[in-house]
Amino acid sequence: MYILEFNQEGLGIEIGLFQTIEEGRAFLSQLESYQCFEEDGFLYESLKADQIPDYFELEVHHHRVPITRFMFTGEGPVNIYWKKIADLSAPGNGLVDGATRVDAYSIENKDLKEYIERRERAYQKAKKALEQKGYEVSRQFFGSEDGEAILYKRPNSEEWHFLSHLDPGFCEQTDIQELLEGLL
Repeated sequence: MYILEFNQEGLGIEIGLFQTIEEGRAFLSQLESYQCFEEDGFLYESLKADQIPDYFELEVHHHRVPITRFMFTGEGPVNIYWKKIADLSAPGNGLVDGATRVDAYSIENKDLKEYIERRERAYQKAKKALEQKGYEVSRQFFGSEDGEAILYKRPNSEEWHFLSHLDPGFCEQTDIQELLEGLL
């Protein structure tokens, strides 16, 4: 199942739930402002904000969904996002498909446990190596746009230094000592 979301300048409006994306696209094609195009191997969908009517009703399965240009606050394009969601009312087959957000990154659910374990091991190795060099270590920026990061400073210093975000690239590091030598 897929949730249809209109998103303009970070403001998301969830419209409805569809069994398939194709069913949702048929629904959207009732709007003249709907566009779907491929660029560099990626499929993009949006509404042209300046072509959305003052009031319009989209119909699907005897539902009438009102759409108005007044739903949106800007003049830029209205991006269309499809968010896959598991039907938890139906019997399952183990781990749900999809991805989970970890900081600023989406990690496939099938890889999530291993990714988090690898991330924590990488952090602990970096922390231990920095502390062996006499630095104080702090884990900061939880919930920020770029995600958590490692900061370090000399004892008795007020000046913290940025080492790295705890992002997928950092988690892939096999030699933390070598990384630290290059960054310090």
